[in-house]
Amino acid sequence: RGQVRQYATSYLRACWMKALYCLKDEGIGGSSNNASKVTLKERFKTFNACFEEIYRIQTGWKVPDPQLREEFRISISEKVIPAYRSFMGRFGSQLESGRNSGKYIKYTPEDLENYLLDLFEGSPLILHHMRRKNS
Repeated sequence: RGQVRQYATSYLRACWMKALYCLKDEGIGGSSNNASKVTLKERFKTFNACFEEIYRIQTGWKVPDPQLREEFRISISEKVIPAYRSFMGRFGSQLESGRNSGKYIKYTPEDLENYLLDLFEGSPLILHHMRRKNS
């Protein structure tokens, strides 16, 4: 059981690596007040595409053990949510006031947290290109 956990955690880490790379400062240029808008738009678009693809795939995966399923969700949340929240805090304001900002900043950190709860239920879901409304 421990070895299964280790393999699964390594695999999930590898799955999320590309999405997390989008949330790094390297290659953005300038300071957080003067970053390249083109690069920021590209980073947000790439993150969104990665997140949506991972979501589509990992909602289809079934982890029957509820404790293990929850551990995976927590592990992913602990990596993705702080990185996204920090990236949004540093760079989101540069795009939020611009035209078509919803095209690039599709999700709030809270949206992502809610979507992560859908993972590993064995029922593939697709994110639609709109913000999820909190109920």
